[in-house]
Amino acid sequence: MLPLTPRYAIYYSPDPGSPLAAFSQAWFGPDSGLTSALDRPYIDRITTNTRRYGFHGTLKPPFELNPILSLDGLMAAARIFARTMATVELPPLELAVIGKFIALTPAHESAALEKLAAACVRAFEAFRVPMSAEQFAQYKLNKLTVHQEQMLKHWGYPYVMEEFRFHMSLTDKIEDEAERIRVMDELAKIASPVVGKPLVVRAITVFRQPGSNEPMVPVERIPFGRG
Repeated sequence: MLPLTPRYAIYYSPDPGSPLAAFSQAWFGPDSGLTSALDRPYIDRITTNTRRYGFHGTLKPPFELNPILSLDGLMAAARIFARTMATVELPPLELAVIGKFIALTPAHESAALEKLAAACVRAFEAFRVPMSAEQFAQYKLNKLTVHQEQMLKHWGYPYVMEEFRFHMSLTDKIEDEAERIRVMDELAKIASPVVGKPLVVRAITVFRQPGSNEPMVPVERIPFGRG
């Protein structure tokens, strides 16, 4: 069951005005004027859930805010955290299939990115409401490994720490392989300005989801360093 209370997350989101931001607006935007063999109703259909979460790379997965703490406290902690961080340059981006959805991912692992994500998970852990037995059981339907189940118990999400893989989702699950290939081929054309280019992470963005069926929306983008 999806939560009925607001959730928060710490994400990477593209720098405003960057090629990556322009690409995401073209792919997800309803009035983007995108030229593609994939028409807008079809793109909207295969991105329904992805669009609800916004174009992002997860650093601290979505969580309900601990009732003994406050949004002001979370934002203050996010600003303190960001001030202690330095920019991280990622390897060139590539299109990849993860499970059955398509995403942009770094072409190879980045120790600096993994360190950033782990620090982010730890730094905001106190703000997270512990997972309920019902939520835990729902996650276990995903056939987790033993280690992923340990991460779920400890951090409230199975794909953190050693299980972390940075990605920016572009579609929901596409079950048919031939259909996935067709979408990948079109995305390769649309994403050509960003594929093969390195990505610099220079800020975190706090996102908020007001309710279970509502979109994740940015609260504040916070640059790294003391600027």
